[in-house]
Amino acid sequence: MESEAVQGSRRRVLPFVVLAAMLCSAIGTSVVVGRVVKDQERRLLEERAKEASALLSTSFGSFSSTLPLLGAVATAAPPVFDQFASQSAVLSGGWIGTMTGSGDGLVVKTAAGTGPAVGTAVTDDRAALVNRALAARGLVSTVFTEDGKRRLVFAVATGPGRATVIAQEFAFDLDGFQRSADSAFSELEAAVYAGKTADPDNLLFATTADLPLTGRVEREPVKIGSDEWLLVATSSRPLVGSFAHRAHTYVLGVGVITALLVAALVDMISRRRVYALALVDERTAELREALAAKEQLEEGQRQAREVAEAANRSKSEFLSRMSHELRTPLNAVLGFAQLLESEDLDEADHDSVKQIIKGGRHLLDLINEVLDISRIESGTFQLSSEPVLASEVLSDILELTRPLATQAGIHLVTGSTSDGADLFVLADRQRLKQILLNLVSNAIKYNRPGGTVSLSCQAVEPNRLRIKVRDTGPGIRPEHLDLLFMPFERLGAEHTNVEGSGIGLALSRRLAEALGGTLDVETALGQGTTFWVELPIVEGQVERYERLNQPVEAAKARNPLTRKVLYIEDNISNLRLVERILERDGDIELVSAMQGRLGLELAREHQPALILLDLHLPDVTGDEVLRQLRDDPQTSSIPVVVVSADATSGQIKRLLAEGASAYLTKPLDVSELRALVENLRTLTP
Repeated sequence: MESEAVQGSRRRVLPFVVLAAMLCSAIGTSVVVGRVVKDQERRLLEERAKEASALLSTSFGSFSSTLPLLGAVATAAPPVFDQFASQSAVLSGGWIGTMTGSGDGLVVKTAAGTGPAVGTAVTDDRAALVNRALAARGLVSTVFTEDGKRRLVFAVATGPGRATVIAQEFAFDLDGFQRSADSAFSELEAAVYAGKTADPDNLLFATTADLPLTGRVEREPVKIGSDEWLLVATSSRPLVGSFAHRAHTYVLGVGVITALLVAALVDMISRRRVYALALVDERTAELREALAAKEQLEEGQRQAREVAEAANRSKSEFLSRMSHELRTPLNAVLGFAQLLESEDLDEADHDSVKQIIKGGRHLLDLINEVLDISRIESGTFQLSSEPVLASEVLSDILELTRPLATQAGIHLVTGSTSDGADLFVLADRQRLKQILLNLVSNAIKYNRPGGTVSLSCQAVEPNRLRIKVRDTGPGIRPEHLDLLFMPFERLGAEHTNVEGSGIGLALSRRLAEALGGTLDVETALGQGTTFWVELPIVEGQVERYERLNQPVEAAKARNPLTRKVLYIEDNISNLRLVERILERDGDIELVSAMQGRLGLELAREHQPALILLDLHLPDVTGDEVLRQLRDDPQTSSIPVVVVSADATSGQIKRLLAEGASAYLTKPLDVSELRALVENLRTLTP
């Protein structure tokens, strides 16, 4: 152990070390904050100077349109021009008139105010400006001094062949400039020069006589017609605010105070440490055995947790690897079997090939289900949740399973749906259909001959919808219920001629839980079984749109310059929503397609101005549709906007990189969609 002298020396030095370190940190932080504030001050000054430059360009640039108009009035209606020019000259304290060339040079043709009279030859500065106006294709300007007064002159060539020049002069006094206290640019000190350089002879006005031309100033060009002026600006007070301007001082002060307090605290702690160490030494022997026992327990728990996690990872990796490895030989089996099926075989061989194809496809379905479970357990399973109308999903399930029910002699009906079929649930449409399709298929396969399968909806608390699938089969034994949702467990059905893998219910429950819902079962021996899926109820997109937006009457007459918008979407409620939104525009025609391949055909046929594309389609993925649209020369130039409930940044960046023009997330932002459609009006019909 160290001697008490060494420990005492360290105890005395430690507070000073801490104080020095914290003071250095405070100084460094203060310097960084000061630099950040200066950078922000510089950026804000640049932005304000650009705004002032734009305002000046707009204000003085208006002469490029008003002066030609006055020139036209001077030619067509001289009395009107004389009256207006006289009033304008009085207001500006200057002169307004038109000049044209003659045998004697440049001559004043019309005039009003203090300046050259009609018939006077134009010389010197005015002559140079007129010649520049005749040579230029726009507005020109200059500043000169006459009779002890500075004059700002604008001129522009007009008339047939641009042979006439109309000019307007403003007399101004540099000392007479006053800025309003409530000016939008009251925090700036600025000077404006009627030229590209800060020439004092071209100075129009300045907010202060002490404006610096170097240092923390911004120089912004001001475009006035064909000329370019210069704006020099600096700030008269901190643009970032007085608090932020002094932030580095506050940081330094707080840092110093904190350093002193921490140093004092460290000194106090170090003094008490000696006492604490002595107390700890006394209690160490008593606690040593307890700590050893606790460490053994934690080590055992850690090892058990690692074993469980390793087993779960090994299972997921094994399933994923084996599923992928099985696809390669399965591709050959199905491919060559389908080739054999097209050959001229006898009936026995033809049946054998059918069995190969049937078994191969069954194995492929099993592989896909195993991969889905593996993705769910590993957290890489992607869902695209959106409002889904229950009645639409039930209608699709009935249509898909009716042939199977007819073949099995099962009566497929819908129960009382008035309590919930018109409600929307938050779900991934395709995955919800996958769950219900599995439940209905099982209800048909494991039913009694001539039995019934019914589908119904029921709203339950709290704010959830229960979709039920009931069969009239033999029911499930109570001792088998715990095994019902375990993968590859068929509860003895593997000894019957009913096909299956025992993984469908396990996958369906995991999918339901991934959607934020539940999947459960009720059964009674000899009376049948009822499976149900519960999902949260949400407001439909059309209903939300109608609630938040006042209904407007749709355009009665169609604009002959109609733009077509193609929406590739299999969700009817989403189609209805977009139709409602576009009803307001009489020049927009919506063309819809509920399948990806049909959407590609309609895009080639109609050549729409815009394509809205959902990613989850029943036949091909939206990614594939986007790729084909971009690869086809007929559709490669049509803008495609992806509309999806998947709002992950990685997905958005990937599809934008693959050629999507924009990415809208569901639920749709109506204003964002309308802004996109509004841009169509700028397109060539």
